[in-house]
Amino acid sequence: MKINFTKKQYETLFKMVQYGYWVASDTEDNKEFSEMEQYLNSFAKDFGMEGVQFVKEYEIYDLSRELEDQLHEVIDEYEEGVFRDKLAYHMARKEFAEESENHEYNQEEAFKRIMELEEKYHLHIEEHGLVKLKIEE
Repeated sequence: MKINFTKKQYETLFKMVQYGYWVASDTEDNKEFSEMEQYLNSFAKDFGMEGVQFVKEYEIYDLSRELEDQLHEVIDEYEEGVFRDKLAYHMARKEFAEESENHEYNQEEAFKRIMELEEKYHLHIEEHGLVKLKIEE
């Protein structure tokens, strides 16, 4: 089977693979993903993409610092969003657990209250960032 891509489609696929590979290989090497990433990178020159070069010493296609930085801007934004979401999630769960010691909730009430608390923390983080975050001992 053969798949044809326009230059724009290849560039989009290239970015998607880079993002996916970055996430998938963050904690451990994934040979299958690495091979696919290298295979796709091998066509970069054919599609007129700059910033991907073959490094003969290591026998790999590597990204230029500039291209890597461009890709990491999206990843950094994503990670920041995930961090804020998880922080709001965990803070809400903590507060809810404390509230639950003195108040019983049915399942629907619990869900609604947790959502309210998450929203509270999302708004707080959005307005103040982490400036007012305090850890008490």
